[in-house]
Amino acid sequence: MHNLHPFIGVISTFSALMTGINSPAFSHTQSPSDPDITPLQQQLKSGNLKAADIETRRLIQQWIFPKGDVYAKPEVNAIPCESLKTIDTLWKQASNNRFGLSIQQQQWQNLSPKDRTSIESFGQKIGWVRQKPLTETELQDKWFASTWLLESELNFTPNAPVGHLPWHGISQERVMSLINEIGLGCGSCSIDAMYLQEERNYTYLPAFYNRVNTCLASNTTALSPLEKALAAGNWKEANRLTSLGILDLAGQRKRGYLVATDTRKLSCQSLKQIDQLWVKYSQGRFGLSVQAQIWQNLKGKSYEDSLKFEKTVGWTGTQPIFDVKSAPKGHLPLRPVLSDGMMNAWGGGWIQELSNRLKSCS
Repeated sequence: MHNLHPFIGVISTFSALMTGINSPAFSHTQSPSDPDITPLQQQLKSGNLKAADIETRRLIQQWIFPKGDVYAKPEVNAIPCESLKTIDTLWKQASNNRFGLSIQQQQWQNLSPKDRTSIESFGQKIGWVRQKPLTETELQDKWFASTWLLESELNFTPNAPVGHLPWHGISQERVMSLINEIGLGCGSCSIDAMYLQEERNYTYLPAFYNRVNTCLASNTTALSPLEKALAAGNWKEANRLTSLGILDLAGQRKRGYLVATDTRKLSCQSLKQIDQLWVKYSQGRFGLSVQAQIWQNLKGKSYEDSLKFEKTVGWTGTQPIFDVKSAPKGHLPLRPVLSDGMMNAWGGGWIQELSNRLKSCS
């Protein structure tokens, strides 16, 4: 008997899983991981860069601060790569490649910031840091923002510095609400205001652009360790890299497993390249498309069909088989989980949704 893995932990019954009734994991309703980008598209199309900037921050902050706590450690790896790429593409198209996440990322890589000074150099390059210090008079009103510009000081015109938008700070409204509370006796509000406006940038920006790099880096570079493992016949390492890679693409490495809706976050191009490498080096015995074809041959629809699939690909054993000669066709890669080589989890939901995703990518 299979032990249920958190892959389907949010599903109360197997019948609900197969029908999608009252099942959050299999629901196709809008969710933070499947955002409505129509407002952003419309704002950029109309040239309303300020509104588009605010909407972009709203989209990103719903992932990095799922509980709304802007003081918490930002969960940057929760940003789905597919959504991040879409946001980047919209900004680049609307600005003739002047604005966008990948534009900022390129400048970040060129400067290779490693400390406060170099991070501020990046901020100066794209127009987020003051070109000259505030005067003593100006400091009386902007003491909490002596280095980094306030939201109201940003340039929301097409002539702003390359990479100036979208901005990744905390709204001025939120910062000023803290300033206003100082006069009401809030002892920590001055520290909180300075953190949100200044100190946050030195930890958040490196983490954020690391995520951007993961999502937008060239696929050849990102997949080279996988190809190296496959070329060497190191199926166990290739399986581990594939799991981590797909979890990263979905922004779910921290959680360590996928639910069905996560498959829609996966880049078609990345899935195809991963699959092509597996098919190529296993001579057609392993791969995502191989598994999807087996599922389609079974005309898979029900829970019973998923059990047949597991038996066919050898997922009913206690240990994975990292050998191309003795493993059943379609045995690898195992459906993505953080624990390497886990075999005691039900894989029916994964193959059903993976098959759907590959079909939509074709």
